[in-house]
Amino acid sequence: MPAQTALFEKTTALPLLRQDRLLHVIETYAPGATFSDDYLWGKLCAAEADAERQLRVFFGPVEIIPQGSNEDTAALDAANVRWIEEPGYDFDPDLFKGETWGLIETRQRPIIRIDSIYFAWPAPGMGNVFTVPNSWLRIDKRYGRLNLVPTQNLLMLPLNTFILSALSGGRNVPLMMQIRYAAGLQNARRDYPDLLDLVQKMAVLNLLSDLFLPQSGSISADGLSQSLSMDLDKYRQSVAERIETLRQSIHGVRHMVF
Repeated sequence: MPAQTALFEKTTALPLLRQDRLLHVIETYAPGATFSDDYLWGKLCAAEADAERQLRVFFGPVEIIPQGSNEDTAALDAANVRWIEEPGYDFDPDLFKGETWGLIETRQRPIIRIDSIYFAWPAPGMGNVFTVPNSWLRIDKRYGRLNLVPTQNLLMLPLNTFILSALSGGRNVPLMMQIRYAAGLQNARRDYPDLLDLVQKMAVLNLLSDLFLPQSGSISADGLSQSLSMDLDKYRQSVAERIETLRQSIHGVRHMVF
């Protein structure tokens, strides 16, 4: 397991977790219990991965590589750069018609940068039919939307659109558009400090779940008794509400049309 994630470094996160969050929890609910560094680090990493999935965003920059490309992923691994493969996007003959201006919505967001966009015909030997100049890109990074707006050689776009439409017979071509880009939160520690607090709370909740504590009970010592109650579901509900607030902050307010 790596000693650093997008949000935490093991050497600095664990002492703070023990001192600021676990000291009172252990004294109250598990007196005398001890937890190894590896166990606590595993809980913190698991909570971060869980939050990342629920928020549907990478907490750090991730390189998005077109599936089947010849890029040397071993070099990215050697540089400790996180990457994933992504299939292409379907080509629609109407992509450049009307007021669409080549509108594309990426699967991952927010966008950090776009490296390249090209149209690759699936037949062997045909290679790239058209590579989009970077100067044409108009990007809404937060929502993962981009438009292709020609800035020079206006004949180039209609000509290549005609070629693409002719090759496809005016039909959609699956996974023909290939996009190489990076996505995720560039600096989550700086921009979302509440995210770090939330992940640590999730880690503590998971630790308490492992202890299989009863919802209520009593503690007796030296003739004195003290009642003890805990409702983890209420804490989990509070965490879920904070996750939804963060999701709206990162992705915008969601709405459904019936």
